[in-house]
Amino acid sequence: MNPILLWLLVPGPILFGLLALFCPGWRSRGTVAWLAGLTTAAAGIVLAGSWGNALTYELPAVLGPVSIILELAVMVWIVGIAWKIRSTSVAIPGLLQLGFGVATVVLARQGGGHEAAPGKLLADPLAMLLVLVISIIGSLIVIYAIGYMRNHDAHAPATAASNNRFFFVLIAFLGLMNGLVLCDDLRWLAIFWECTTLCSFFLIGHDGTPEACNNAKRALLLNTWGGVAMAGAGCWLAYRGQAETLTQVMAGGLLLPVALLSFAALVKSAQMPFQSWLLGAMVAPTPVSALLHSSTMVKAGSYLVLRLVPAFGPTQLAAVLAIAGGFTFAVTSAIAISQSNAKKVLAYSTIANLGLIVACAGLNTPLAYAAALMLLVFHAVSKSVLFLAVGAIEQGIGSRHIEDMSGILRKMPLTASFAALGMVSMMMPPFGMLAAKWMAIESAVNSPLVLMLIIIGSALTVFFWSKWIGRITTISYHPSYAIEKLRLTMLAGMAVITVGVLLSGGCCMWFYKAACRPMAEAVFSADLIQSQWTLLESASQTVLWPIFAVVLVLLFALLGPFNRLRKEQVRLPFMCGENVTDARFTFEFRSLKDLPETAQVTSYYFSPILGELAISSWANPVAALILATLFGVLA
Repeated sequence: MNPILLWLLVPGPILFGLLALFCPGWRSRGTVAWLAGLTTAAAGIVLAGSWGNALTYELPAVLGPVSIILELAVMVWIVGIAWKIRSTSVAIPGLLQLGFGVATVVLARQGGGHEAAPGKLLADPLAMLLVLVISIIGSLIVIYAIGYMRNHDAHAPATAASNNRFFFVLIAFLGLMNGLVLCDDLRWLAIFWECTTLCSFFLIGHDGTPEACNNAKRALLLNTWGGVAMAGAGCWLAYRGQAETLTQVMAGGLLLPVALLSFAALVKSAQMPFQSWLLGAMVAPTPVSALLHSSTMVKAGSYLVLRLVPAFGPTQLAAVLAIAGGFTFAVTSAIAISQSNAKKVLAYSTIANLGLIVACAGLNTPLAYAAALMLLVFHAVSKSVLFLAVGAIEQGIGSRHIEDMSGILRKMPLTASFAALGMVSMMMPPFGMLAAKWMAIESAVNSPLVLMLIIIGSALTVFFWSKWIGRITTISYHPSYAIEKLRLTMLAGMAVITVGVLLSGGCCMWFYKAACRPMAEAVFSADLIQSQWTLLESASQTVLWPIFAVVLVLLFALLGPFNRLRKEQVRLPFMCGENVTDARFTFEFRSLKDLPETAQVTSYYFSPILGELAISSWANPVAALILATLFGVLA
């Protein structure tokens, strides 16, 4: 593996972040962010040029002792933060993690002196895929943040941290995530894992309000418990006298460390009952939400679960994971229906799709594994443009509530179009998300409970996306539309990712054939039963361009009648009473006693049935019992 690429992908963003920390103004800070984004994206693309080959890089021997110091320093840092914010609940898992870290070093020394092994980096197709997602989408989010944060400054609370620190953490986050997916050594994995937890703590608490601080504390608390599980896995391996590498964990046949690592992945992916930390992250500025929810933080959990798939085998552990993921997918999709806050809908949708990835990993078949890979990539693309568009809409209308987005297609036609396309790509053909869910359903036919959960979750997904699309695209007649003014960086970030969404529609079957199927075959290392791929093989032969051509023809055909429409031809809707005025575009009419009324149209949210409290009160305990079963099956 080329060391220069590694420098650009891992230490590079961290160094760019340090530059941003000391930039005196927006111009220099923006320049650094542009350079960081372009450099990281280019390095990720170059690394992916070696697709199909597993590249390794042995770290220098000097990094062995350094890794021990760094791991313990990060754990001490967490305990120090707990002391600073006076939180016993954070200090307890922090101290447990530190204790496991020290015990691991002692046990490794007693077992033969492997405590200072430098470790290695592994860039196989799975790691390269994650690096592409992180480096490209993450970099575009960083570029978008330049314009967004300048607007955010105008109404940011006085307690907000400096933008220098914000961009330092945001840019460095890309390097830490790249290091996380590239390292094979468990010690380095733990270092990067906990560093991303610390970054999320600082980013969520950026505005410094009581709500932001409480939500940042919750994110640190829950993710630190995941870190405890990971440290416990390392300690157990040291006790057994085995080197701490993911490769050896997968080949060793030890289910306890696999279960502990899976638990850490579920916490990072905000699976029930740990979803509250991700929902709390919504209080942060939109680039933080986009980075945590689409391409980086939560994808770390998905990556680790997919990395561990070879270790599951036909075990009850895999079956429990499949049920846990399917349960989260169905329940959080139901809760999303009751939400009128746009960012909460996106958050619950993210948790749901991450649950579907976990379910596919637990199903432990080549078809399910390929479905999980498609979900991982296409969800990152579609959800990132949705977060960025919602952030722009929030700054444009001063609200993130879906009901306030009525008529947004006229007020902000470009941004609303980006958002609508992102929503369509989450549920309709020929986009990759629908194909991936189809594959997940097909792979679950031999697991009735998981199959039922996936079907229910998929149906509920269609409901809340359709409801939102209808809200933002239904408008009254207007003779003209003016394109909204956006900062160049915000427009560039949304536009480029939107192009990626369109490509995901035309290239999803190509991506399946070129990447997902070969990766599944390599992981399961056996000649696959052809029947598993029969439907997909027929679908992959389908020519997609006629579908896009028909859609474009219909759109242009609708422009003709629209352009011929004149203002005097428009009539007010009948609303059971005389219109208050002769104005053509009001919804006021006279009701009982000749009183004026304004007609209002709202969406159904089913809050009494599907509200957060109504469902979480029973769903969280059920999810906790499922996770307890994760360790019960090992007995």
